[in-house]
Amino acid sequence: MEALFLVAGACLLAWRGIIAAQVALDARRRGFKPVEIGLWALVAVVDAGRYWWGARLDRLAAPEARELLAETARAHNLLNVANVRCPLCDAELDKALAVGTAGDLYVRAKVKCKHCDFRVDACRHCAHFIPATGGATVFDRHGDFSHGRCARYRALEPVRTAYPQHASRMEALGYDVLPTPKLIVDSFIPLAECTAFSLKPEHLGFSGVPWIDRQRVALIRLQQKVNLGR
Repeated sequence: MEALFLVAGACLLAWRGIIAAQVALDARRRGFKPVEIGLWALVAVVDAGRYWWGARLDRLAAPEARELLAETARAHNLLNVANVRCPLCDAELDKALAVGTAGDLYVRAKVKCKHCDFRVDACRHCAHFIPATGGATVFDRHGDFSHGRCARYRALEPVRTAYPQHASRMEALGYDVLPTPKLIVDSFIPLAECTAFSLKPEHLGFSGVPWIDRQRVALIRLQQKVNLGR
């Protein structure tokens, strides 16, 4: 058994060594300094993606960058890496995503599907959204995303509906209504007064929007850089 573990460990080291060598060769070809090449090779042993989807993209020439963007978009059945495939009707939403200066992914305001009105900036995709728990099943480990409440906006609500378990005690203290996180009846529809939408990328995944990862963020950032350089 010990010999088996040793062989497995040696194979793992060899595999990571090959990956590090690939990074080193690519970094050398792209003009990195010897010290930088060594550092990126060491990083690649643990996380090669930091080079391939970070430092390497910064060194791509504009024609090479455009080719990569086009090929990757086609691989995901999109016309543009910033587009989103509607999870309800499979239509393509044009330029729905963008990347901020801090590297954070965000959605463009009021982007919706022309066929089914699916909103990328719906409440269910917001960091302020609190999914319902009352009707959630054992399979809904993240809660029931069909409705819930907003942690940012508040509204007066009778204590009988907001806090049914403590309503009698609150009424005895003289509280009939209290400001509570605003009720969201349909999480697919943004609140009319909302101007504070803040994307939580994993929530897009819960809605069935594919390919929400750091590779996509890196490519959108690259596309914005290429567009600025035109």
